[in-house]
Order: sequence, then structure tokens, then C-alpha cells
Amino acid sequence: MKICPYCRSPNHDSYQACARCRRLSPAEEQRRRFSTMLLPQKEKLEFVPAGAPAGEPKRPGATLSVPDVAPAQAPKADPPVPQRPIMQTLSVRPAGPAAPAELPGDFAGCNAVAMQLYNAGVYDRAEAVFRRCSELNPNDVNTWMLRGVSLRCLRKVDEALHCFDRAIQLRPDSIEAWRRKGFTLRILNRTEDAMRCYDRIIELNPKDTAALNDKANALDDLKRHEEAVKVYDMVLKINPKDRYALDNKEATQRILKRKAADSYRSQFFGPKPI
Repeated sequence: MKICPYCRSPNHDSYQACARCRRLSPAEEQRRRFSTMLLPQKEKLEFVPAGAPAGEPKRPGATLSVPDVAPAQAPKADPPVPQRPIMQTLSVRPAGPAAPAELPGDFAGCNAVAMQLYNAGVYDRAEAVFRRCSELNPNDVNTWMLRGVSLRCLRKVDEALHCFDRAIQLRPDSIEAWRRKGFTLRILNRTEDAMRCYDRIIELNPKDTAALNDKANALDDLKRHEEAVKVYDMVLKINPKDRYALDNKEATQRILKRKAADSYRSQFFGPKPI
């Protein structure tokens, strides 16, 4: 249902003129305005019969006369330059992991190729290039971390944990390495081990709200809801507007209230039937 902009009376969606004031709709006015616009006339082509003298009148519909002198040939356009595939510009084969012989010999060039593949989401080839980078520079923490993330995206979680452990061994105060290791441990349902990683992050930075939220979620997974509420309170003390902590705290408190109600009910009526 559309409303007429002039008399405000209702009409159907595809109306052309208002049923009340009989004025055209804006769409119909625009259509008629465009249909009546004066367009430039097309240039008419006049044809001359083949072999006719110069002064003979032209007749429409005759064949086009062929001049004796051939017209000048148009200059040839340059052939299009073939575009090289992206993977060839990165010195990596289109299929399969990159071979070490095709990669740059220095660490900086090899790391640049790995970062381009990693940012493009090609994790299998990125992991192969990161492996080459770790051979060129075994003490680079960022290489081990990104190689671990690539392996985790390829669902090779155990190998990813080894990379994160190597990064932590090189730099024990690396918060990102501890965070990524904790997330990987939670994927393996090793929640207690993940909590140790979050505790280590909190020791390094007590105001890291992301680690506090992760620890509270891990406590919720372990059904330790009272401790989880306390950790959420710590987050809200640091940032009272943390929406993630507010929502999760409210959900955890609902679980605690439901458990308290079930416990109170079981004192008088027995356990709740399944």
C-alpha cells in the first residue's frame, strides 16, 4: 500500500494515478518525463549504387559503392600483456606446498612471502614457508607463533602446540604465545591446562581483560560458576562497560539461581524428575 504524496490517500503499490485526486504518481511522472525527452536524431546513411556517376541522385536501399582506392589501414593495437598469476609472483607453485628451492634465500624475503600467504588464508603453503623461515632463523618468536596458527587452522593441533611451546621457550613473557596456546588447549578440552596459560598472562599483565574473560569462560566450562562470577567482577572493575563480561556474568548468575532453586525444591519434593 502506497500513500499519495499530494492528498495522502492510500493506493495500491503499482498505481499510476491517484484514485482520489487523479494526479500521477511520482514514478509515473518520471517515466513519462524520460519517455518524452528529445533525443538527438541518428545520422542517416545514404547509399550510392555501384558504378554510378558522380551526379546521379542517390537511391535508398542500393548497395554501397566500393571505392577504387583502398582506405588507409588502421594502426594495429599492441597485443595484451599476459598477467602472471599471483602465486607465480610469490615464487610459489599454484598447487602443493612451496618448495624451498623456489623461495628467497634470505629470511626477510621468505618471511614476506609467508605473510602474504598467511593473510590470504592459504595456510598450507604459509605453513611450508614458515617452516623454511624457522630453518633460516630458529630464534624468531613471531615465525613460530604464526606457524602454529597455520597448523591449527589445518587442524594439526598437536603440531601447533609444539610451535607455541617453542615460542614460549624463546620468550617466556610473550603474552600472545601464552594466549594462543591456551586457546589451542581449550580446543583439545584441556581446560585445566588452558587456565594455567591464562593465569600466566594475568601474572604478566593483571589488567588484561581478554585473559580474565577467557579464564572465567574456562571456569564456566568446569561448572565452577561462583569463581567465574568473581573473575567477571574483576573484569568489570577494570572496565565497567565490558559488554562481554556483563552478558556472561548475567548468564552465569541465572545458572546459579536455577541451581539454588532446584536445591531448595529438592529439600521438600525430592530431586526434579527427568
